[in-house]
Amino acid sequence: MTYRFDIEGLRAIAVLLVVIFHINENLITGGFVGVDLFFVISGYVITQRIYKDGINRPSDFLEFYRRRIRRITPVMLFVTAVTLIAGAFILLPDDLVDLSWSAIAAAFSASNIYFTFFLDTSYFANDSHYIPLLHLWSLGVEEQFYLFWPMLLFFLMKWPRAILPTLAFIMVVSVAWGEYWIRDDNFTAAYYMLPSRAFQLCAGGFCLFAAQTRIVKDTSPTLLFVLGVTGLILVIGSAYMLTSQMAFPGRNAIPVTLGAALLLIAGTKVQPLSRFLSIWPARQIGNISYSMYLWHWPLLAYLRYTYVEINLANGVLVFVAIIALSVLSTRFIEAPFRHTKMPFWPVFNRMLAAPVAVLVAACIGAISLKGFVPLASPDGYEEKLEALTEQTKAAYNYDYVCQGAKLTKEFAERGSCLINGGASPKYLLWGDSNAAHYIGVFGELAKKYDFSFRNIEHSSCPPLLEGAANFAAAKNKKGCAMSAPIISEMLNEYDRIIVAASYMGYQNFSERFQDGLLKTLKALRERGMEVIIVGQAARFNGYDRNCAAKAIKLGFDCATQFTSNTGVAKVNKKIREIASQVPGVKYVDFNDVICPNGICSPYNNGRPMYFDGGHLSMSGSWIIGKEAVALRDYRYLFQAQAVLQ
Repeated sequence: MTYRFDIEGLRAIAVLLVVIFHINENLITGGFVGVDLFFVISGYVITQRIYKDGINRPSDFLEFYRRRIRRITPVMLFVTAVTLIAGAFILLPDDLVDLSWSAIAAAFSASNIYFTFFLDTSYFANDSHYIPLLHLWSLGVEEQFYLFWPMLLFFLMKWPRAILPTLAFIMVVSVAWGEYWIRDDNFTAAYYMLPSRAFQLCAGGFCLFAAQTRIVKDTSPTLLFVLGVTGLILVIGSAYMLTSQMAFPGRNAIPVTLGAALLLIAGTKVQPLSRFLSIWPARQIGNISYSMYLWHWPLLAYLRYTYVEINLANGVLVFVAIIALSVLSTRFIEAPFRHTKMPFWPVFNRMLAAPVAVLVAACIGAISLKGFVPLASPDGYEEKLEALTEQTKAAYNYDYVCQGAKLTKEFAERGSCLINGGASPKYLLWGDSNAAHYIGVFGELAKKYDFSFRNIEHSSCPPLLEGAANFAAAKNKKGCAMSAPIISEMLNEYDRIIVAASYMGYQNFSERFQDGLLKTLKALRERGMEVIIVGQAARFNGYDRNCAAKAIKLGFDCATQFTSNTGVAKVNKKIREIASQVPGVKYVDFNDVICPNGICSPYNNGRPMYFDGGHLSMSGSWIIGKEAVALRDYRYLFQAQAVLQ
């Protein structure tokens, strides 16, 4: 029950993993497991405090929550308030409204619930790297854990022999719960919610009680050192082997959780690893780790929101700034409040109730103003933003775009899915969201060459007749597999198929995908269909449809905040080669319109043509279609071909 300096070292590892990962994900691809390490440490420390102080009377519960409020709340509310004030001057109105709602959720220990049920995680959602308070989800998990954990220990400590079996049972159920959510495609809940994270916090408590068993007490320091090194390997190995694209937590979180538990148990006796984790630099980083965690994400979010590139030089400067802010907040906010002797109710009123009331009132004010804060809004701001909104809307915002994650025949046969009239269209535009964003282009071609077409797009699912789900991301596999046979049957109703997709994205355009695409084109021709395959539109790294809107307040030069992705030309060259292997399949792309004279831009005469870096806006699609029709004759695309034998 003595103070353990090595735990500060573990906190240092945890926060450095998280901060470095968020500065540059390529440096530590699974650095997010630092949060999991924090959970296990918190479970251990909180259980140790409860065990040491004892919980036998109502006043003991109040003392526990008094300590939690003074430890967690002051600096968290301060960072949240600073983030809100900065947001009023930096964020677009809708983003400020979202920030205000997330701040209210954070004030009531419900950030994880808010981000689970109200955060848009769809394919077209805003980049989560821009959400300033997203990191507070982990505090929500811990604070909800604190609601039931003292009560559970109150009962369990009356039957000591039941403690370890009960905690082991909770951990098994929690891992299984996370796996269930993941297999049910509920990845957001699995990541953010307490039931699938409880096993990590419980693991910390399990370590405390396991350390008091005869087995651990009789274990030699040498063996504990070996266990600790094993645990460190599991933690660091998870950090470098996992990626943000993998399903998590579930079973993928077991190694890092086990590693953290082994490190905690190993530190119960002095040995070389515990000495190393207790060195002065590690203890200092561990001491400011809470403030580092709170400050790092809003700072990075606002830099990225304003297009500051986090390269090596800027990354070092940001890291220094995070350290500086953390030292100051630890010294002047955390420490004074943490060591106050005030009883529960003054602590509750002054450190929680009153500041939360002020924070919530400010957030409600921003929400009621729809994010247009007078002191932070230029003249005519609202009218200027409205004029820009229509130019950057995505295809899926329009009724005539039949795009979905799970498709049914009824959905695909809606009357609104017809472009340019015609009761029985012969053409079908088929693909993913990269097919949907061509509807305006083909709409103009349809008007020019007098034909109609239906469109059907399956989000994040490639247009393959066989094995489409094999190339979909984990969260899209089930919907892709369910919809593929429905689409395959529908194709027989059309004479001419237009195929388009985000080819680059499917397993990085692997040979397996190319083979599948070739087989699909051959199969369509063998069915007697005429086929047009459309090359991928130019992509733009760093493009943000909101740049022009942000420029009204912050004065950006939007023409300099993007670069063209050269990989598209290579992919389209290969698509053209694949098409040439199937007699009668015609290839077309419209990048000569997007890239006049070889100079690519997501803007056309200063007007944004794209929704995001890889998708035309629907307004842009129609404009590019008009320019394409004026530029050249596409009649050859619609001339009949002989059926492939």
